[in-house]
Amino acid sequence: MSAREDIAINITQQLQNMTNPAPGLVSRKFFDVAKLAITQFPAILVVTTNEDREDVSMDLRRSTTQYVLRCYVRGPELDTLRNEIVERVEEILETQRGRAVTLASTGIHNVTTRVSNVQIVEREIPLGEVVVTVDVLYTYKKGVL
Repeated sequence: MSAREDIAINITQQLQNMTNPAPGLVSRKFFDVAKLAITQFPAILVVTTNEDREDVSMDLRRSTTQYVLRCYVRGPELDTLRNEIVERVEEILETQRGRAVTLASTGIHNVTTRVSNVQIVEREIPLGEVVVTVDVLYTYKKGVL
C-alpha cells in the first residue's frame, strides 16, 4: 500500500476512536449529508487531496500531503458544535503525530502532522460544516512509493 493510503487509513481510524463528541460516522466514501440520520452526527468525511514533493538529496524526497476532513454537525448551537469538533479533531490527531507508520513497513520516516487550516462552510440550519485541512509531512526514499 502507498504511504498516502496508509496515512489516510491511520487518520480515519483515529477519528473513529474520538470521544466527546464521538462521531456517528467517519468515512472515506462520499455520502450525502442531507440523508444522514440524526444519530450519525457528527459525521466526518476524510479525503486525500494535494501533495507537494521536493528532492532533499540524491536518494531522498520530502512530501507534504493534505488530507481534508469535512466535519458535519447538527443542532441549534452550530458555532459551539463546530468549535468542539475542530478542537477534538486536532487533539486526537496530536496524540499520534507520526501517524504510526514505521520505516520498515512503508519506507517513510520523519513523519509529522499538523492542522494547517480551518474553514467554516455556511449551511442551512440545523446543519453546520467545518473543513479541517491536515498536512502530513514525511521523507521517503526515491522509487519506494
